Amino acid sequence: MAKALIVDDEVAVIESFKMILGMKNFDVNTAQNIDEAEKVMKQGPYDIAFIDMRFHNEDLGLVILKKLKEIDPNLQAVICTAFASEETKIQAIEIGAMDYISKPFTVDAIYELADMAIEHRKKQKG
Repeated sequence: MAKALIVDDEVAVIESFKMILGMKNFDVNTAQNIDEAEKVMKQGPYDIAFIDMRFHNEDLGLVILKKLKEIDPNLQAVICTAFASEETKIQAIEIGAMDYISKPFTVDAIYELADMAIEHRKKQKG
């Protein structure tokens, strides 16, 4: 079973991801802050992580991305934001995000990214 980690401070967003990815038979774990994200990540590996950019009006998404990539350099991660900028997109990609998407996004976009992450993991395993 594929595994996904959702890191967001909004319960409604977490529940939406759980429902969407649950329909694709993902095992979904969640975290609402950087400490929880690190703790949950260490229980991985995860096929994909969806990380919100802004937590309580602070742009912590890139910090969280960096921490999670330190734990698992092969993690396929997506930064999700309602406050997209070219600067943060470039930073996210440089840190190792597979993508950077603007809210609101479609269910199809989530499925496409999840499928890409699963394919990437399969290639890594040989």
